[in-house]
Amino acid sequence: MTEIAAERLDAIPTSSTLGLARAGARDMTPMVLGIVPFGLALGAVIGSSEVDPLAALASAPLILAGAAQLTTLQMLEAGSNPVIIVVSALLINLRILLYSASLAPWFSGVRLRLRLLLATSVIDQTHFVAVPRFERGDLGRRERVAYYAGASIWLVSAWLSSQAVAAAVGAELPEAARLDMAAPLALIGLLAKSVGTRPSALAAACGLAVVTVGAGLPFQSATLVATVTGITVAVFAETRSRLVQEATS
Repeated sequence: MTEIAAERLDAIPTSSTLGLARAGARDMTPMVLGIVPFGLALGAVIGSSEVDPLAALASAPLILAGAAQLTTLQMLEAGSNPVIIVVSALLINLRILLYSASLAPWFSGVRLRLRLLLATSVIDQTHFVAVPRFERGDLGRRERVAYYAGASIWLVSAWLSSQAVAAAVGAELPEAARLDMAAPLALIGLLAKSVGTRPSALAAACGLAVVTVGAGLPFQSATLVATVTGITVAVFAETRSRLVQEATS
C-alpha cells in the first residue's frame, strides 16, 4: 500500500475515531462552561461598539483568542495606533507559540494540510485538555487527531456561537457597560488559566492593577503596559524563587 493510499485510509472515520472525537468533546465541556460567559461578554461588547459587528464576528475564527480579540476591538474603537494594536495582540498571544511547540510532536506524520487545520485551534483550552490525554500513551496518530478534532470543534463552536448570540443584543447594553471594561476583562481572560503558582499570581495581580490604574494612558496602551509589567514581574519572581531553592538545596 502506498503512503498516499495509507493516508486516505487513515482519513476514513471509524467507530473508534468517532468515539474518541466524542470523548474529546466530553473532556472539553468543563472548559466550554468556563469560556462561554467570556464569549457572551465579548459578544455584547461587539454588539454595542462602533466597530462593524459583522467584521468583528468574522475576525473571531481568525484570531480565536478572547483577550487579543477584545483588546483589538477596544483599541480600534478608540482609534489607537495600528502598530500598538498589533504589538498588543502579539504580546498577549505569545503563549500560543509554546502550546504549538508542545503539541507538534504528537501530530508528527500527519498530513501537512491537516496539521495546518488543527493548528488553527491551538489555544489554552485545547492544549490543557489534549496534552494530558496524549501523555497517557494509549492513542495512535489517528486517534490523537480524532480526539483533538472533537475537542476543538466543540470549543470553537461554543465560543463563536456565544459571541454571535450576545452581539445580537449588545446594542441594548447601557453606555457604561461598553468597552470601558474591555481591558480588565481581557487581562482576566488571559490570566485566569495561568494563575497556579506564586510568580504567576503576582504577575496577574500587577497586570490587573496596572491596566485598571492606567486606563487613561495615551493611545489606549494600558493593556500593552500591563502585559509587559506582568511578564517582567513573573520573570523576576520566577528567577528569585529558583535562586532561593538553589541556595537552600
